[in-house]
Amino acid sequence: MVECIVYFEVHDRDGEIHKLRGLVMLEEGRKPTTAEVQEMLTMMGYETRIADEAHYEFEPVLSSSVFEHIVVKKFDAGEETFTPDPMAKALAESMMEKNRRSI
Repeated sequence: MVECIVYFEVHDRDGEIHKLRGLVMLEEGRKPTTAEVQEMLTMMGYETRIADEAHYEFEPVLSSSVFEHIVVKKFDAGEETFTPDPMAKALAESMMEKNRRSI
């Protein structure tokens, strides 16, 4: 088992953004599922439901919650770092493909 640090932002209804971190235990080489992240958020006091599974975005269960939504920005499992943002991943992949072309 390895520790995976989850970097996320809590967007309040008043427009304020809080950058926080949490911890999820994983088997090596695996990234957390949205259910594992949701469980971590619950343990931290955020009652959420999954709003967008592909982008690791969560919304409050109760409409009276102080926060509007939570967005995971990065996973850090030591040697490996995962970014759930598909745009960043696509950009990185396109840059890597350009370096493979022969001259």
